[in-house]
Amino acid sequence: MSENTLSSRIALVTGGSRGLGRSAALWLARGGADVLFTYHSNETAAEELIAQIGLLGHKAVAFKLDVGDSRSFDTFAETVRHTLEMHWGRSRFDFLVNNAGIGIHATLADTTEAQFDELVNIHFKGPYFLTQKLLPLIEDGGRILNVSTGLTRFASPGYSAYASMKG
Repeated sequence: MSENTLSSRIALVTGGSRGLGRSAALWLARGGADVLFTYHSNETAAEELIAQIGLLGHKAVAFKLDVGDSRSFDTFAETVRHTLEMHWGRSRFDFLVNNAGIGIHATLADTTEAQFDELVNIHFKGPYFLTQKLLPLIEDGGRILNVSTGLTRFASPGYSAYASMKG
């Protein structure tokens, strides 16, 4: 991507403090975008990413969010709206990257209902209803990207439940 292709754009990346989400946030910033991102528990990693994006000359704001808890989405959407207005003087962002996820390694026989429910909430229900709550905040012509996994194309022992959520 050429420098500043995404100039004046704002992206929101869930699960942005590590792994693919972190890489996506940095890629977007290198392309010229400012970045909002969520993290689940590692505030230190979130602060480090904010600093890295700042060194690239762009703004970043981190929000603590459990994507598996859809009851928090109304408050989260309002916090995002307020943050956009305070930091950018606008009420909408351009790109939503639904990336947050967890991995549970357990055979089909050993996967508990609680583990399965957690996977459903984080990988399927969460992104669906979070996107629903954030739709009014996404610019007309904005983009939504749902991150999947290569494990949906082939079966690996211990990942049957995980792979079924990401397909």
